[in-house]
Amino acid sequence: MKWSEIRKQYPNKFILIGDIIEDIISITQSKILGGTVLKVSDSAKEIRRAYLQEKKRGKEVLYTLPSTPEDFFVENLPYKGIIR
Repeated sequence: MKWSEIRKQYPNKFILIGDIIEDIISITQSKILGGTVLKVSDSAKEIRRAYLQEKKRGKEVLYTLPSTPEDFFVENLPYKGIIR
């Protein structure tokens, strides 16, 4: 399903999306075009739990906020950790 359709069908909701369709813009940035709706909720905690469960299963998923805009960009930044 296209992101614009998902957004219209589930306004003001937290949405968990899998099978993500994206347009790669750069090494770190992509535009989300669509995907499969896995879960919809009014609760951020509920969506976060579902997100973590899917990630444990090895699935590539992401979740959106009620305020996620029509132009949905994701930026992947390298993680810098501290080794002690």
